[in-house]
Amino acid sequence: MEPLRFGIVGCGVISGTHGAALQRLQDEGLATLIAAADGDKGRAEKFTAKYGGVACGSLEELLDRSDVDAVTLCTPSGLHGRMAVQAAKAGKHVLSEKPLDVWIDAVDEAIAATRAAGVVYGGIFQERFTQDAQKLKRAVDSGAFGEIVLACAETKWYRSQKYYDTGSWRGTWELDAGVFSNQGIHSLDKVQWLAGEVVEVISATLRPGFHRGIEGETLGVATVRYASGALGTLTMTTLSYDGFPERVDIAGTRGSGMLVGDHLAHFKTTDPFEPESAAADSDTAAEGAEGVDTTEKSKDPGAVGTEGHLSNIRDFVLAVRENREPLVSATEARRAVNLLNLIYKAAKVGPYA
Repeated sequence: MEPLRFGIVGCGVISGTHGAALQRLQDEGLATLIAAADGDKGRAEKFTAKYGGVACGSLEELLDRSDVDAVTLCTPSGLHGRMAVQAAKAGKHVLSEKPLDVWIDAVDEAIAATRAAGVVYGGIFQERFTQDAQKLKRAVDSGAFGEIVLACAETKWYRSQKYYDTGSWRGTWELDAGVFSNQGIHSLDKVQWLAGEVVEVISATLRPGFHRGIEGETLGVATVRYASGALGTLTMTTLSYDGFPERVDIAGTRGSGMLVGDHLAHFKTTDPFEPESAAADSDTAAEGAEGVDTTEKSKDPGAVGTEGHLSNIRDFVLAVRENREPLVSATEARRAVNLLNLIYKAAKVGPYA
C-alpha cells in the first residue's frame, strides 16, 4: 500500500516534532510529507528545507493539492476546528494537535463535517502512548485498582511573559485561552482516559491574567465528579518557577498509581498485576524519548520528545489504512475540550463571564 501523503499546516514550534516523526514513518513506508503551509511562507520554506515537501503560503493552497491525502493542524488552538472543517470539505483526513479546539461548539462542527465527508479525524495526545501510561491504563481497565475513588491531576509549570509575547494569539480567549487549555489539556485528557469522563465540575476558581499580560488564566483549581462517582481535583498554573513535572494520580480500593511526567512514580496493587516486562509488550507503547527529559516541558515549551508523537501519528496512519477510528479519535479527544469548557463555565471566565 502507498504511504499516506501528509500536508502540515502551521510551521511553529510543534511542527518540527511532526516533521521528524513523518521522516521516521517514511523510513517505515507508512507516510510521507508532501507539503507544509504557513501564512508566513518564508517560515514554511524554512520548514520544508529541513523536513522535505513543498512550501505553501496558505491552507487553501495546500488543500488544493491532489497529492495530499491528510493534513496535520499545528496552528493556534482556536483555529483547529474551522480548519478541520475546511480540510474535510476538501476530502482530506485530519489529524489535529492538542486540543481539537478551545471551544466545544467548534469541535462538534468539525466532527460533523468529517463524518459527513467520510474522512478520518484524530487528535494528538501523545502522553497516552508511553509505556508507563499504558501500564496504568491496563491496570485500571482490568479492575486491578478496584473501585476508583479519587483521580487528580496537576500541571504546575512556568511560562514567562516573554513566552506569551512570542505570538499575539497566545493567551487570548479566541485562539488559546490559558493554562487549562494549552499546557494542562494533556492532564484533562489523561485523567479522564484513566478514570472515566467527568460529568460535573463541582467548583472552579481561575485567575485570568494573573501576573501575566494575557486574557486567559494562569492559575486555577477545580473539583470534579466522574461518571463512576469518584471525585478529583485539577490544579494548574504557569506561574510556578521553574516548573514541576506534570502529575496524574489514580487512587482505588485495591490499588493506586501516579504518573510524574511520563513515568510511573508509584504503582501498588493488592494482588500481583503483571510481570514488569509486560509494559514493553504493547503494540502502541512509545519507546524511550531519545534522551529528551520530558519533565523539562514544565519550563521549556520546546522540550517535546518524538516517540510519543511517532506512536500517535503511526496509529492515525494505520487507522486510515484499516478504515477504523484512531486510538485518539476525535470523539476521545473531544472529552478534554468538553471538560475545559465545563471548568470555564463553572469559573465564569472568558465568554462565560
